[in-house]
Amino acid sequence: MACILPDGRGVAPVPKQARLSGIKSLRCYTKAEAAALVGVSTRTIGNWTRDGLPLLDATYPPLIRGDDLRDYITAQRADRKVKTDLCEFYCLRCRKGRAPAAEMADCKVEGKKAMLTALCSVCEGVVCKPISLARLTEVRAKLDLTITRVEVTL
Repeated sequence: MACILPDGRGVAPVPKQARLSGIKSLRCYTKAEAAALVGVSTRTIGNWTRDGLPLLDATYPPLIRGDDLRDYITAQRADRKVKTDLCEFYCLRCRKGRAPAAEMADCKVEGKKAMLTALCSVCEGVVCKPISLARLTEVRAKLDLTITRVEVTL
C-alpha cells in the first residue's frame, strides 16, 4: 500500500522479497547495510525513512535499529493483506475481496483438498480459492456449487 509523502511524491510499498531473516533487533545499521541485509536498494531504504522508518538521533551516517526495521517491514506487509469471508474471493484485477457472480462456483476436489473457481461479480475475471473439505458444507449452503472429484491414481 503506497503512501503519499508531504511533498506529494508517492512511495513504493515494501517489496515481497524484502528479507526479515538476519535482522538483529538491537544492532544498528547504516542505510547501505540495511539495504544489503534486507535485499533492497539504498534508495528504497531512504524512501522508507521519509515514509516513517525511524532513524537514531541526528547521527551521521544515519543509523537504523534492527527492531525498527523489522517492525516497519511487517507493518507494511500487514497493510497489504486483504481478509476475505468464507464465500468471498480475492480478485487480482479489482484488488479486492469480491463475491462470485450469480452466487455460483465450481469445486474441484482432489484427495483431501478442494479448489473453488468462480467469476468475479464486478469484472468477470476468473477467481480461485483453496478451501478445506470440512468447510465445504458451509460454502455449499451459501453458494450454488458444481462439485467434480478427481481420483488420484498412483
